[in-house]
Parts: sequence; C-alpha cells; structure tokens
Amino acid sequence: MGEHTKQKPPLMRRPSFWIGAIILVVLIGAATVGRGTISGWLTPHTTKTVKPKPKPKPVKLTPYEKKVAAKYQIPAQATALAHVAPVTAIGDSVMVDIIPELKQVFPRVHVNGQVGRQFYELPGIARTLKAQGSLAQNVVVNLGTNGPPEKADVAKFLKVVGPKRQVYWINTHVPTQKWEHQTNTLIDRTAKDNDNVHVVNWHTLSKGHTKWFAPDHIHLEEDGANAYVGLLAKTMAEN
Repeated sequence: MGEHTKQKPPLMRRPSFWIGAIILVVLIGAATVGRGTISGWLTPHTTKTVKPKPKPKPVKLTPYEKKVAAKYQIPAQATALAHVAPVTAIGDSVMVDIIPELKQVFPRVHVNGQVGRQFYELPGIARTLKAQGSLAQNVVVNLGTNGPPEKADVAKFLKVVGPKRQVYWINTHVPTQKWEHQTNTLIDRTAKDNDNVHVVNWHTLSKGHTKWFAPDHIHLEEDGANAYVGLLAKTMAEN
C-alpha cells in the first residue's frame, strides 16, 4: 500500500497566515500614516489674514481752515472733523474765557458756560439742553475748577447723556486747590468704566507751561487757549 498523504492544517492555523496578516496590517497602517503626512504637506495651512486698516483719505482744507490748523497746531484731518462736528460745551469761567477760540475751531459749537459753576449743576443743565434739543452728539465738559465732582452727579449726568453720545471731559489744572488730584482721578476712572467717555488730558499737556496761564494759574492766556482748544480737537479726532 502507498503512504497516506498528510493533510494540511486549516488556513488560520498556519503560521504563515498570521505572519502575512501581521505584515499586511503594518503595511496598511504605514500607508495610512504616509497618506496623512503627504496630505498635510500638500494641503496648505489656512491662516487668518488681517486686513490692514484703510488709510484716511487726504483732506483738502479751505484757506481759512489752513490758518486755523496752523494757529492751533491741529492736523488737517482733525481740523476738517472739528469744522463739521456738532458740539455742546458745558463749563465754568475757563470755558467762558475761550468761547472765541472754541467757535473758530468748532463752528457748530453751542457753549453753555457760567462763572463759578459747580459740578453738581451738570445733570440739570444736560437735562434742560436735551429737552430743548440742544444736546449734541459730542458733549464737552469743563468742570472741576471750583470743586470736585461727586460720583452720584457723574452717574446722573451720564444717564441723561446716554451711551450713544460721546463725552469729552477736560481734566483740571488747578494747582492751587487740593481737589485737583481727586477730580482728575475720578475723570480717569469714569473714562475707563464708560466707552463713550474720553479724557482730554489738559492737566498733562499744560504741566510746566506757566506762561499759558493768568496769574491765578487757572485761567488762560492766548497761547494757553490755543493749546487747550487744539488739544480738544485732536482728542476728538482720535476717538
């Protein structure tokens, strides 16, 4: 009799099957990683492009506006904006003294000034002007010379003005009075807490310029008035 043929074991029990399967898995994994890597190389990374801010268009000033810009040392853009801006200016004797300069730079300004005015009067004044339709989009405040403001009065004033109007609060230069620092600190805090309130930093600009002031160190001589109004125009243009 011939020898019986040896039967082969089932496929899954053969060592060669498992060796081949392992090799196949490794090859598939490598190919997948490779495709992912290649895909990463070929696909450009998307980055958010930041559009540059458009440059302001050149401004053409009239001969008169050029004289104003030169006198008050105001850039052309700020001069043009001041020429058309509706402004309500509320203040004390410092503001009363510089009405001609204010009107030269801000032809559309409405000035409400009074000698000896205290800050607590401001909410009522703003309320009356608003009722009369005379409270403009831009409100300039120059108070604090005759005494420090109170937080409650500031809150009342801002409620009358509302969040859509812009408030430009000129800080104080009253070196002879103890409330100067208190007033200017409150102005700074109010501006930080309210997006529509901006500090016109007259206190810093005027420091050391003794010739800008009258003998009382508060009211303004001509050069001081020009610098004061020029600073206001530049601050308004920047905000």
